[in-house]
Amino acid sequence: MRALDAVAAASLGAFGLVTLFVFIPGTIDDPGMDDLAPAFMPQVIAILLTGLAALLALRSLLRRPAAGDPAEGESAHGEAPLTRRHAGFVLLVAAWLAAVFAIVAWVGYLPGGAAVVVGAMLLMRIRRPLLTAAVACAAPLVLWAVFWQILTIPLP
Repeated sequence: MRALDAVAAASLGAFGLVTLFVFIPGTIDDPGMDDLAPAFMPQVIAILLTGLAALLALRSLLRRPAAGDPAEGESAHGEAPLTRRHAGFVLLVAAWLAAVFAIVAWVGYLPGGAAVVVGAMLLMRIRRPLLTAAVACAAPLVLWAVFWQILTIPLP
């Protein structure tokens, strides 16, 4: 499990650093206003992600196996901690997140948000069509109302 934690920490740390130093500066322009810069919250999230990845790496380095812990590369049930099925699900979620960004950029927030909710509910194996349609329509509208109408923060 320590090796899996180290790989996860390295991946998350690399993603956080690339986001902090490449994606955010390359995609978010500063309009030069006196308020908080638009990159402030994404930078905070990237810094927190990178810091948590560093803590996970430190934990995986300092953690010693207990007396009853399974051998490296096995879970308590004698199987690998990350099977092909799990790795496939991780890749599916990563592809879904990439599609989320593309859909919202292409068609806008409201229809993109509905598509995102449908995809998330399908990934969570929620297969009730009426419930999925209701949540997919309501969630983006509620968020739009809160951000645009109450907080006056424009959405893409």
